[in-house]
Amino acid sequence: MGEPAPVVVVTGASRGIGRAVAEALAREGAWVWAIARDGGALADVVTAIREAGGRADPLIYDLLEIQQAPRIVGEIVDRAGAIDGLVNNAGTTRRGPLTTITPDDYETVMGVNVKGLLFFTQAVVASMASGGAIVNLASLNAFDVLKGAGLYAASKAAVVQLTRAMAIDFADRGIRVNAVAPGFIETDFNAALWARPELRGWVTANTPLQRLGRPDDVVGVIRFLLSPDSQFVNGAVYVVDGGFLPTRLWPL
Repeated sequence: MGEPAPVVVVTGASRGIGRAVAEALAREGAWVWAIARDGGALADVVTAIREAGGRADPLIYDLLEIQQAPRIVGEIVDRAGAIDGLVNNAGTTRRGPLTTITPDDYETVMGVNVKGLLFFTQAVVASMASGGAIVNLASLNAFDVLKGAGLYAASKAAVVQLTRAMAIDFADRGIRVNAVAPGFIETDFNAALWARPELRGWVTANTPLQRLGRPDDVVGVIRFLLSPDSQFVNGAVYVVDGGFLPTRLWPL
């Protein structure tokens, strides 16, 4: 008999980068547990994976409901055993200047992107196999704040520091933790945004590779960080932005 399929949990798996990650990991033989709030979209992802010959199961979960995290993880462990990998992709944003941000905006963004990520990870780590790997999705905004995205930027900066802290705290369990910080990625979800010529033009003009990113550009880095090829990579943050960040910092 061959090695059992690795068990990988992907949050925010119903669309965009999360969906691309779930589909890619399933193609490579992982048993993917796809988690999202939208049951209909989640069912579409799981159906697509299964029709392509992969293995996936859906779980509906809202990261704001942190008290439910142990139950969700328990369902996975009961059926699949130990968890080998976790991709913390789920996130949300509320745009606007900080003068207009409301307490509800703050609780929602920080609740999902920081608090929800932390306590879901805490529940997963308790049942994670030694040698497991965690990848947190940060953002270019963690390093270069864009106008109107201050709250989101603060939450993703927190993800960067949580990643580094987790890398230290979980190392004695044999678990590595790294982060990926995507730049401007074109997905079905944000298609209307990138249909605006002035915005698309500004991004491509400020990106040395002269294009928006694609989900697959991010997926490859995540796969690497989950794999044994990165077995000595821990506490790192990989920026995947086509060179936008250094260009913005050094506009010469």
